[in-house]
Amino acid sequence: MLSWHVKALPGLVPMLGTLLCAAGLLSLGPLSSSATPAVALLVLWAALACWAAFRWAGSRQGQTLSGWVLVLALLLRVVLLASPASLSDDVWRYLWEGRVQLAGLDPFALAPDSEALAPLRNGTWELVNHKSVSTIYPPGALFLFRLVAALWENPLSWKLLSGAADLGTLGMLWRCTRTRGTPIWAVVLYALHPLPILESAGSAHLEGLALFFCAWALSAKPGFNSFAAGLGASIKLLPAALWIPQVRSSPTRAALGASLALLLGLALSVPFLGAGSMLARGFGTYYEAWAFNAWLFPLVEGVLGDPTRLVLTGLGALGCGLAAWRFRDPAAFLLAVAVALVFLSPVVHPWYFLWVFVPAMVLGRWEWAWLASAGLLSYLVLAGYPEVPWLEPKWVVWIEYPPMILAWAWAWNRRRSARPSKAGATP
Repeated sequence: MLSWHVKALPGLVPMLGTLLCAAGLLSLGPLSSSATPAVALLVLWAALACWAAFRWAGSRQGQTLSGWVLVLALLLRVVLLASPASLSDDVWRYLWEGRVQLAGLDPFALAPDSEALAPLRNGTWELVNHKSVSTIYPPGALFLFRLVAALWENPLSWKLLSGAADLGTLGMLWRCTRTRGTPIWAVVLYALHPLPILESAGSAHLEGLALFFCAWALSAKPGFNSFAAGLGASIKLLPAALWIPQVRSSPTRAALGASLALLLGLALSVPFLGAGSMLARGFGTYYEAWAFNAWLFPLVEGVLGDPTRLVLTGLGALGCGLAAWRFRDPAAFLLAVAVALVFLSPVVHPWYFLWVFVPAMVLGRWEWAWLASAGLLSYLVLAGYPEVPWLEPKWVVWIEYPPMILAWAWAWNRRRSARPSKAGATP
């Protein structure tokens, strides 16, 4: 009779394959200069992670192998720490806006190209994106910018912070296996999938921190969950959506936790209130001018023209209102809000798909792994840039979105056939 180690080999092969893919990315150096092979490795990595999770779903050795999964998850993030943050230049803005605050100045009132900031310019400033646009970040994010810049003005500081937060999210997903019945395979998939690793330890995006608080909110007790959601909202606004189902299920405790988070956010906002009308300038530019990797937006814009952004914003608000009425489970509601965001927004960066991926894994909704995996193709926009214009391949969105709709419809029909629908069912 074969030993358990031999039987386990088919499951270990894809797990080790993810580590080889990560090492391959590291060997490429700056990924923006090798976008095509980098995307090929990332898509292969995503496929291997899905394979590993599928194998895990039927394993009887889950408790024994879990330690190896966690070790591999850590190794994958450590490897990406060593890769330059080249797929996005957001981290340089984080460091710059921290530098501006340390000088006693306001990043809402002064865009990076302001002459008033000329004495602060250094190598960080040279790499800041959209220098004419002032900050768009909430007060909790700005506080972290200042703190990190004071400790070490280096991209690695943010990569370490975001990567650690991503490991925290993994820990919260593991906790959800006990508190919510989240399937083990979903934890394995998140642990090994390249998207959360790339966007946290690799590119140091704020999503790593904000989603940690979301995952905490989805696994915490009433009161603590709304406070955690509020902390996430102080970094990125979307986690505030969790307050709606939380207040419905436990009004007093949720209101108390949300109030404490709001008071903290107000205290962090005090240094910036003097900017007045300038507070919304950066976000206004983002809302009115930018577009990337959207599927519905260009289709609707071709028909409606200028009102498209307003119309899709209204549709998104209507969809979120219907979701608030339909879903009592905070994870299901957050998933619905995130889906509305990525399907209706004119700007859908790859790291935006994390907002779908995390609640989907909490709920054990395998079909949404397609969006997290196919979304990596949008990095092909960097192939040849800046020598060629910034223009994503048109075929990418047709691989991301329509197959996702078909996968969701198939999975939804299977779930409906398997059991009667109930109030609070998940999308």
